[in-house]
Amino acid sequence: MKIRMKRGWLIAAILLAVLLGNSWVFSYHPHEFQGGLSIHDSGFFSYPRYYAELGQFPLWQHGDYQFTVQGLPSVPLDLSLDVADVTYEDRAELESLSTFVGVSVTDSLGNPVCEGGGSLSGSWVLASSISGSSFWHNRCMQLPISRSKTYIVKVMLSEVDARSPHRTVTVVMAGGGNELP
Repeated sequence: MKIRMKRGWLIAAILLAVLLGNSWVFSYHPHEFQGGLSIHDSGFFSYPRYYAELGQFPLWQHGDYQFTVQGLPSVPLDLSLDVADVTYEDRAELESLSTFVGVSVTDSLGNPVCEGGGSLSGSWVLASSISGSSFWHNRCMQLPISRSKTYIVKVMLSEVDARSPHRTVTVVMAGGGNELP
């Protein structure tokens, strides 16, 4: 009887080790991310869990900017344009900018993932807090991302408003995790 019990515990321990090992091997690891600036994993119980900085561009200069990344986590991600060094008091200035910003995300085969554009004062929504501000577009939310694919993100700035502040914008994809009530 004791031998059966020991054997049962041993089998249970081995199965648990195999399950834990498989979950670690097949889970996402931030070192898989390539091509962007950085990625942060805040943990399973945080929201957003993943915060990937893809690249940067100046808000005050027109131009076309392209960022190629791979190894993003396989969760729905939201694309945003984070404006650096902005406080809640700067919100009115940012919301009134007539600068046209267009974005597109495609995979390496050219399949479209999202495309959106318009003036910052029209088609883009500004979210701000004490720690910063970011623009988002309703066509580039909850993007179906696969970690095995490479993505090309293009940002086009034109008709730059003369009042545009000299701020750097970071293209971000964020999502995953648990948004608890």
